Amino acid sequence: MESKNGPIPFFVVDRPMSLELLKYCEIGNQEGVFGLMGHANTSKRFQDLFKEFKGNNIIKVSDSGVFSKEGCKLDYEDLFSIYEIMGIEYGIMIDVLKDKDKTIESAKKAMEIYKDESHSFKLVGVTQGNTSEEYLECYKELKSIGFNHIAIGGLLKKNVNSARWVRVKDENFLKEVLEKIRSNYKKDWLFLLGCYHPKRHRLFEEFNVFGGDYKGWILNYKTPEMWIEELNRELVSFEMEIKNMKLKNLLRKREEISQGLKKSRKNRELRQKKEKEKFELEKKILNLRKKIVTAPGNEYYSKLQTLEKILYMDKETKRDYRFKQIRAYLDNNVFSLFRDHLLIISCSQRKASIFNPAPAIELYDGPVFKMIRKMKQEEKFPKNTHILIISAKYGLLGSYDLIEKYNQKMTEKRAEELKQEINRELNKFLSNKGFKEIFIGMGKNYCLSLEKFKFEIPLGYATGKIGEKLSQTKEWINSR
Repeated sequence: MESKNGPIPFFVVDRPMSLELLKYCEIGNQEGVFGLMGHANTSKRFQDLFKEFKGNNIIKVSDSGVFSKEGCKLDYEDLFSIYEIMGIEYGIMIDVLKDKDKTIESAKKAMEIYKDESHSFKLVGVTQGNTSEEYLECYKELKSIGFNHIAIGGLLKKNVNSARWVRVKDENFLKEVLEKIRSNYKKDWLFLLGCYHPKRHRLFEEFNVFGGDYKGWILNYKTPEMWIEELNRELVSFEMEIKNMKLKNLLRKREEISQGLKKSRKNRELRQKKEKEKFELEKKILNLRKKIVTAPGNEYYSKLQTLEKILYMDKETKRDYRFKQIRAYLDNNVFSLFRDHLLIISCSQRKASIFNPAPAIELYDGPVFKMIRKMKQEEKFPKNTHILIISAKYGLLGSYDLIEKYNQKMTEKRAEELKQEINRELNKFLSNKGFKEIFIGMGKNYCLSLEKFKFEIPLGYATGKIGEKLSQTKEWINSR
């Protein structure tokens, strides 16, 4: 499969849970082509699941696992056999980091064995080097050996105390290598190992890069512990006026335990003891806070409810919230890169009777959200249309961003307060997107938050009364 709409993000996966997560994010039902990047140092079960993972818009690649924690201990016969088991379209040779000559030696062995038998995957060579000139020399030698598909390796920096190569060492050097190779080989199939990130999507597009793999996608979520810390900070800000010494003392003790946890990271037994101690203390603080709440319907109480829910989450619920957060990240940052149209709508006062935090598209329950949910359920909502929401409380939101229930109206004053933040976030969001058209279906005060934004894309507005705006929004969606 060849991509017709730009560079392909390949999601690095090496365990069954990663595949489950991508299914949850409906990767196979998105506009655009996406890839899975596996490696050979995985379990037989994972290799079978990797092969079974289906989608008309899915391409599969695997490398040898040479830069994984265990490294590659396979010879090429065994490696190619695993590649066949995994059902991949592209299999990557074993390269040697920053060593052009040893990489070429390995490439010759790989091609010799590859040509001896019929294989269902295309063999991908890897160019290595220490300078852009070395990369080009290595590339030329790979071409002379017979490689038609070549990846650029060795551009990542190793994290301290980690086996993961996850960071591009030098953005300028990456571009220099691309320029050097593309100036000599303008139309060759080219892959960048480990270098894909949404912020580089347009760079990849500029240099006609087929794709690159992306490890960081799976780390974009807040753990329950991080969430609890954030909620505690917000609650403490509400409690500045509350004169309750017992609460203050418990919060002080909580801070001491938190500091102790940081120091005991390498001592598993001590860390587990501290975590249990902190959990018991969190329960005491929560119960005390519930007793001193004076207005159960206010934002403070809503945050307490959220904290309580997160504190008592079971393993399955924690996984569910992790999945929801990563889905929000992918929708906002990756899937949106392949959509042509943008719909901006306002939040609704009516909220659904579901537990929060919840995805915005599910929690808001006004007419436009009910209409969109129904269209999605019936598979009538266009895949090439992205949705952003402007909220009186949160500012700019993606459809799947997790939010809590609240009660705040969008007044002229509030629109003015949010204007700068919304402008900044919208600018950031649009900076690497390729939308051809934007439609805004919002009321007057919500539109005020965008009045100074400089749209450089054809723009349409819903006008008239609420029912008329809803009808125009539906008509615009149906015409995509």
